[in-house]
Amino acid sequence: MKIPVTPLIIGLSIACAPKDVTDPNDPDSDTGSDTKVEDTVVWEDRRHSTSVTFQDGFTNGTELFVVTTEGQTWKYQDDAWTNLPLNVDEENLNGIWGTGAGATLKMVGVGAAGTIITWTGETWETSQDSTSLFQAVDGESSTDLIAVGGAGPWRNTGGTWTADAEFGHEKFSDVWYDGTTGIAVGDDGKIAWFTDGEWSLDDVGVDADLYSVDAINPGDVWVAGARGTLLHYNGTAWQAIELDTQANMWDVWTPSANVAYVVGANGMAYKVQGTLVEQLHTGVNNILYSVTGTTEANVWATGGRGVALHYTGG
Repeated sequence: MKIPVTPLIIGLSIACAPKDVTDPNDPDSDTGSDTKVEDTVVWEDRRHSTSVTFQDGFTNGTELFVVTTEGQTWKYQDDAWTNLPLNVDEENLNGIWGTGAGATLKMVGVGAAGTIITWTGETWETSQDSTSLFQAVDGESSTDLIAVGGAGPWRNTGGTWTADAEFGHEKFSDVWYDGTTGIAVGDDGKIAWFTDGEWSLDDVGVDADLYSVDAINPGDVWVAGARGTLLHYNGTAWQAIELDTQANMWDVWTPSANVAYVVGANGMAYKVQGTLVEQLHTGVNNILYSVTGTTEANVWATGGRGVALHYTGG
């Protein structure tokens, strides 16, 4: 089904945040060493002493799981980090999906060279269904998932991964999928909707590279991207939220209707409620690549050089 074109409405809310000096042409650079942290830090620092980058995370409330560069996975629980070994030849792991805890814990991670890892309850099972670069994965259950990356969307139905023949040439950075509707985002303002088993592009009138998408439902969608881009879809139109920064916003997470947390370069983090923007000072200059949580009293941000920050709403 073709999704109708939805015009972009410009938002006017502004956050009091310092301008970022990250080179937009080098999204992996971290040039925030000159940023002065003068405001009250509201995040707890739970970093792990490692040189790898925490690319993405999943939390079930009592545990935090992260996937990293160089093919590692780690768990944080009770103030301690534990390595979860897996058989990956130092391929970067970029995305993780999870649900449950304890005996009901299910997780799937994706990464470079077509790497897919599945948690069996005690260890990781590794497979490589292609040579594609996978960037992200999301879904309703461990047997109903969509993964995206350099070779378009792949879908797991009943435990079998297959590529989308029509959209195989499209590159995407992130995906949200609730088992019925999916939304994928990519470079140059690319947004695609998955409905009725088919993908279609939506022209929203922005040209910034888009890195992340999250949603409560198809009528309450958040998208983050390069040069401070943050978009909100209310079911009718897309609205741009002004963060007053040129920093790349690498990830967005929404815990409830009309609320989003967004993180990015130079340790920058924001809470957005409707069109009201609040900067949440982190006290770090690391690039933050992921934000996730269970409630607004349990939010995690992770990123460069093993940084892991915990926000409890205080």
